[in-house]
Amino acid sequence: MKFIKTIVISATMIFSSTALAHSGLVNSSPAKNEMVQDSPQGLALTFSSPVRLVKLILKDGGGNNIKFGFKPKMQSSNQFSLDLPQLTPSSYSVSWMIMGEDAHKMKGQFNFMVHKAMEKVTAHDHASHSHD
Repeated sequence: MKFIKTIVISATMIFSSTALAHSGLVNSSPAKNEMVQDSPQGLALTFSSPVRLVKLILKDGGGNNIKFGFKPKMQSSNQFSLDLPQLTPSSYSVSWMIMGEDAHKMKGQFNFMVHKAMEKVTAHDHASHSHD
């Protein structure tokens, strides 16, 4: 009987911690490995359940921290949006840490890239450069 109790308690602990560990990032903008043509206006993160966003770091390709006014959030939410400064063409990494309502911490990281925007060629530009 004691053996069965031990198995039931162990299984309950394993499955409950597994269920809690499933809170994670489900969507972001810019998205993971996305290549954007212009500096994004903001950073949006969507998590699978309400969490507290306790740490968020943005680094450029040289490993330099990009300051953008992040402050840890006291309220739980599954969506967070933050304004970004003008980003120069580079690769960027976003590192985040969340805390679930059970105080379980999780962290993750993703990358995106900002390319230099191509200048648009308009019909007016073609007309001004024609040699009739």
